[in-house]
Amino acid sequence: MLRLAFLFLFISHFLFATDSLFVKVHFVYGSKPVKAFKAIEPKLFGGIHGGHVYLEVNQKIISFGTNNGKWHVFPHKSKSAGKYRVDKNLAWHGDTAKKKITTILIPISEEQLLKFKEAEIKYFQETPYDYAFIGMRCAAGAYDMLCQSDVCKPIPRSRIVTKYFYPKKLRKRLLKRAQKEHWQVFKQEGRKTRKWERD
Repeated sequence: MLRLAFLFLFISHFLFATDSLFVKVHFVYGSKPVKAFKAIEPKLFGGIHGGHVYLEVNQKIISFGTNNGKWHVFPHKSKSAGKYRVDKNLAWHGDTAKKKITTILIPISEEQLLKFKEAEIKYFQETPYDYAFIGMRCAAGAYDMLCQSDVCKPIPRSRIVTKYFYPKKLRKRLLKRAQKEHWQVFKQEGRKTRKWERD
């Protein structure tokens, strides 16, 4: 019994330590109500090309989004509508939500983890850019954070905006890289009452 207890503690420690050396990229897919369920299913921002991107490190989930639901068509320098935030409501996550989700586990080094944490502190203290339809949004913000921690190759912000205009573009790139580098990928199918974006 004592050996079993030690084994359990060892495995728990290993899982915790391993988890600390991953950044998990969660993609919630865009969707729209199936015609027969329009009366009970809500319309969501972005529809089929919407969705959201979350980054998780050490069981802390963050994302870039709007500040109190406000956003701009083009970015403003003085009145920023963007905000990095901690996601405390996990209704989007897990089987009970019945949303279509892909999670990619990206292995990172201790140095990359430190850089990620440094960027997180910096971006939470002062949001580095506005949230705008023709500008930085959740996918572009997620890519920027991955660049800050040397997980992805840094590129000019103007290119980030055009290259990762919405989540699918970033998801396709990371899924392709996951296949090449043998990263773990987990998928959850969404409920049948909605039409979900395809990969």
